[in-house]
Amino acid sequence: MSFLLLSVLLLLTIFLSFRKWNKTASVLSFLLAAITLLIGTGIIPKYLLENLQVKYQEKPQVHWASKNAIVLLGAGTEKIETLTSIEPTFFAYSRISETASQYKSCEASQQICNVIISGGDAQKNGRSEAAVYQDALLKLGVPAADIVVEPDSMNTWKNAEFTSQIIRMNHFDHVVLVSSGLHMRRSELYFKHFGVLVTPVRADYMAARPTWIPNWYNFVMTDFALHEYIGHLRYDIYNFMGWNIQRQNPGDA
Repeated sequence: MSFLLLSVLLLLTIFLSFRKWNKTASVLSFLLAAITLLIGTGIIPKYLLENLQVKYQEKPQVHWASKNAIVLLGAGTEKIETLTSIEPTFFAYSRISETASQYKSCEASQQICNVIISGGDAQKNGRSEAAVYQDALLKLGVPAADIVVEPDSMNTWKNAEFTSQIIRMNHFDHVVLVSSGLHMRRSELYFKHFGVLVTPVRADYMAARPTWIPNWYNFVMTDFALHEYIGHLRYDIYNFMGWNIQRQNPGDA
């Protein structure tokens, strides 16, 4: 995304130079260089990432209720051609590990504990995220009887919509939401839209790498962050246009 923006600026600068609009081309050239440096040296991604994650830096002490749901949001799957297997992506393992940890904490409280895994086959690899992650959780000691799979959602909005239905049907009185720190703000917003208040627990935390020379890693972090901001903007636009499902209040049936 950031490379696309920079590419457009570069092409526009070349076009303006070709048309002899030298002053405008010079301004765009300066803007192109400035943005490249600010992103590549970590200044822009540091601001964007911290703004998204600062609320979730400290993991909360969860106070388990009588009937608990731990919601694990998918982060994709990877098809390993040589092994003909489908596995969680690199970004998913921290979420799976944190979910197993939260389940064991809930289990120790001797209350009712269920894990809801939400995620379809968005990558078209042949198995849903929910099914693939369930295999991983079983290996970590989470009993199959305590796992509920939601294998149809293809994005965060549908994660929230479909999972909220499961939560209401099963009358869970406490919901712990597990996702990446970067993803948590948007996820919590969507679940709230569907009337579900959650205790957010981040599985990981992403940070920029301040450098004197532009680093490709900072461009990647910028793109991850921009994806989240675009999700927020799309939510606000859809609300304004009346395209979103009507917002539900907590406790609505």
